[in-house]
Amino acid sequence: MSKIPRQDRRDFLRNLQYVLAGGAIAAVAPQFELVGRALAQTAPVADYRALVCIFLLGGNDSFNLLVPHAQAEYDVYAKSRGGVYDAAGNNQGLAIARDSLLQIGDTAGKTWGLNPACPALKTLFDQGELAFMANVGTLVQPITKTEYAAKSRRVPENLFSHNDQQRLWMRGESEKASSNVGWGGTMGERLAGANSAGFAALPPTLSLAGNNLFQTGTSSVPYCMAPSGPVGFRNFENSSTAGGIRREALAALLARKYIPLMQDQHAVIGESAMLLGSKMREVLDPANGGDIATVFPAGNGLASQLRMIARTIKASRGSAINHHRQVYFASMGGFDTHDNQMADQPQLLARLGEALGAFRAALAEIGALNNVVTFTMSDFGRTLNSNGNGTDHAWGGVQLMMGGSTAGGGPLKGRQVFGAYPLLELDGEQAVDRGRIIPTTSTNQFGATFARWMGVASGDLPTIFPGLGNFATPTLDFLA
Repeated sequence: MSKIPRQDRRDFLRNLQYVLAGGAIAAVAPQFELVGRALAQTAPVADYRALVCIFLLGGNDSFNLLVPHAQAEYDVYAKSRGGVYDAAGNNQGLAIARDSLLQIGDTAGKTWGLNPACPALKTLFDQGELAFMANVGTLVQPITKTEYAAKSRRVPENLFSHNDQQRLWMRGESEKASSNVGWGGTMGERLAGANSAGFAALPPTLSLAGNNLFQTGTSSVPYCMAPSGPVGFRNFENSSTAGGIRREALAALLARKYIPLMQDQHAVIGESAMLLGSKMREVLDPANGGDIATVFPAGNGLASQLRMIARTIKASRGSAINHHRQVYFASMGGFDTHDNQMADQPQLLARLGEALGAFRAALAEIGALNNVVTFTMSDFGRTLNSNGNGTDHAWGGVQLMMGGSTAGGGPLKGRQVFGAYPLLELDGEQAVDRGRIIPTTSTNQFGATFARWMGVASGDLPTIFPGLGNFATPTLDFLA
């Protein structure tokens, strides 16, 4: 008997995660399936809408992404950041020189500065297709600096911890340590009925960055693809005689009825995953119109993910898939800039901007610019002052939103900075410790605004975002 080579076994195990993440977990037990059906309350709809979440892993120093440009506010920023960075004369400074910032003006007439590495973001902002949410972060309830110091109000669990804060962003709440569902997954379950007239085996949540908490629902997980497309088993292709035989044998095994129940349901999952992979490879095949012409930057991992998302959106809107509500997930690492920040962060932001610029062009190419909203999440902001070569973990920060402008028929109220951008003062009204900024907008409010635009009923928002009622304005005003 021949043995499977070690590398083939590794490939099999790696690809198995994509198979098991194929969205068929609702079949694991009948009660889970019933829960999924109960949550899928949205009826079929005519229009198409998609959310694309980009998680900037590590905690982006977003106060060096969007910088106050008015002279007085800039001077406070520069002082708090230890002066303008100069590799030879001030290598511990974190401020960006005011005259090198990319100047932008919002709809209220206020000027801002973008990191010089982000010309693509300036173009999007100037076109009204980009906006910022200032000082957003994990919050249990509104809290002032005085209340924080006195410990008189509840704060999120394990502040300043990467893993804990990532989970809170993804879960859509700031207290439940044991919750294993994310707001993207729960929202997807609520909206699944909108896709019921199409290829129902494909879940509304699709990931280009592997399994993730954000898209994990009560009874579902995302369908995961690699940036190159759906992943299949090696040596199971129908293109060769041996591969065809293996595939037929596996299909026969999966088609059998098994006892006990769990064993049988694992077969159902595998069979469904094979169906999904086969269908997705078919609709994404360039020969079937599954490619796009927009050129994305080479050597840019986020760009590769967004390119596949654009292709999948194109295919999903066609008759073969016919979906109307989808939630995508992509990620980009490297933002934990304790060291070498002033050299590394501009490179990361340049890749982010270039990837978003190409994604915008691809959405316009496929006619979906006004149907897709893209946004960032990140662990937390970073300290205003330097640790000697970078920054450390903090709290509130700035996130971006991209989409078709309201002037062009899209949903985004672009060219605006929403929320309350703080005075970046080390010991200011919103700052504690070494310039950790206390958020004034909650991740719950941020997420609920996207969910409402996707079609989630207002009455369902507090279920998806526990604690949302602690805030006077449950949803925000950046989407029409």
